[in-house]
Amino acid sequence: MSRPTRKPRAPRSPGSGAPVIRFLVLCLLYWAVALLVLSRIPAVEEFGINLTVSTISKAFAITGQHVTRVGSSLYAGGEGVSIVSDCSPHAPFLIFAAVVLAFPSTWRQRLLGLAVGAVGIHVFNTVRIIVLMQILIWRPAWFEFAHVYLWQTGTVLMLFVTFALWLRWLGPVAKRAPRPAAS
Repeated sequence: MSRPTRKPRAPRSPGSGAPVIRFLVLCLLYWAVALLVLSRIPAVEEFGINLTVSTISKAFAITGQHVTRVGSSLYAGGEGVSIVSDCSPHAPFLIFAAVVLAFPSTWRQRLLGLAVGAVGIHVFNTVRIIVLMQILIWRPAWFEFAHVYLWQTGTVLMLFVTFALWLRWLGPVAKRAPRPAAS
């Protein structure tokens, strides 16, 4: 009696979703690890908040505007904002890092993307908070709308654009090994 032979696997069709599923699973895995790190190591969050407050204070000093720092709060023009975890760029950066790390590329490309992305995200966040503080000083009625709707949407778009620019810099994804011709 002979053993039944296994039917050879058919080659995956070009429309196969396996690479996309792998990418999404890796994104979720990296994001979960990032959330675990954030929840277990408060120093990461504190670093993000302190870096944000320091950068904004320095940016105001460069422009000649007086800003007072009290802990993680900033006061300018008689108005104040408290910089909390959601105001710092570390959460958007971790989302960006998850997609960059999950995307098939070399580690050199990933590390360069992470470094440039970190700077870009930090600069964007600094501009975001400075503009929000100016809105609070000059048009306080607009603050809530700008803070909740405009800049949160802007942050998502900025992450998408930053990732798209990194993909463009990567160039075409290297072709996989040629698939055998269908018989």
